[in-house]
Amino acid sequence: MSLISRLASQITEALARLRKDKPVPHKDASPSAFTIPENRQLNAEERTLIEWLIANGTPEAKNYAQQLEGLHVVSHCSCGCPTVDLAAVNAQASTTGPSQILADFLGTTPEGQQVGAILHARQGKISELKVYPMDKIVGSSFPKIETLNPFDRPKDWA
Repeated sequence: MSLISRLASQITEALARLRKDKPVPHKDASPSAFTIPENRQLNAEERTLIEWLIANGTPEAKNYAQQLEGLHVVSHCSCGCPTVDLAAVNAQASTTGPSQILADFLGTTPEGQQVGAILHARQGKISELKVYPMDKIVGSSFPKIETLNPFDRPKDWA
């Protein structure tokens, strides 16, 4: 994603927080996608993927392992992708602000679709499990763990 796209996404999020009466557009999603509030525990597939991303992500990612206990889903993307916003223990909402990428991988779903999987932290808390298609078809599956490989970012990408 380009720097301009990321800035546009952050501006959209900030404006949406100011307009609390409207659904929040989901980060990096299509213009028609928004965040749907939810309050549930991680399912087994989400937990397994997050554990794997923490264990295999950036060196800093391992420092977030203790947050797994009590981590829960507070919203999901409306577009049909499996992206979820996360919060720790008693928090009712995901943290906001600049993102620290804890893990960034590409993999293949059981249906054969190539997807990206990013684990984000904001303000020192795990905040989002982003799973996005590499083509224009939005799928609803997580990548198979055994297919995950690091996503190599261009050197000039911030």
